[in-house]
Amino acid sequence: MRYWLDTEFIAAPYSIDLISIGLVAEDGREFYAESNEVDWSKANLWTLANVRPQLDGRAMERVQIGYAEAIHRWRRASGVLGYFSAYDWVAFTWLFGHLDELPFHYPQFCLDIKQWAVELGDPELPYQAGARHHALHDARWTRDAWAFLASLHPAGAARRAIRSKYPDQLAPRR
Repeated sequence: MRYWLDTEFIAAPYSIDLISIGLVAEDGREFYAESNEVDWSKANLWTLANVRPQLDGRAMERVQIGYAEAIHRWRRASGVLGYFSAYDWVAFTWLFGHLDELPFHYPQFCLDIKQWAVELGDPELPYQAGARHHALHDARWTRDAWAFLASLHPAGAARRAIRSKYPDQLAPRR
């Protein structure tokens, strides 16, 4: 099962403060959550103008987001994909504490759609209709961008994010 991920965050030196997270599953399920622990005093004017107005206000603690039922289903994920996803992946993994506290059977890395596009000559990706800089809307667009690239390069669409740095330490799948 593939998952497309996007987050909105406040980035400062040595920190990524999660604002919201959006996940779209290959089977159509979606998950969206907002953090109620955001330090808005660290946000720049762009974030305050472009991200904050789109929030719906139904926020929760990060630990609640990390243990939400939708995220627990990631144990069966065979691919996690994002767009310019380095910060998104760190923000996601920090929902569980440190990077090494990510649940063992979760994917251990995120594949980046932009990197794949560059490998393919950087074709123009589909236009994102509707709101941008909303985690769920952006995760949906990431899925659409992946589908576009998959139509150009079907073999690349088979990539998965299930390998471990130490394959000999993987527990048997049940």
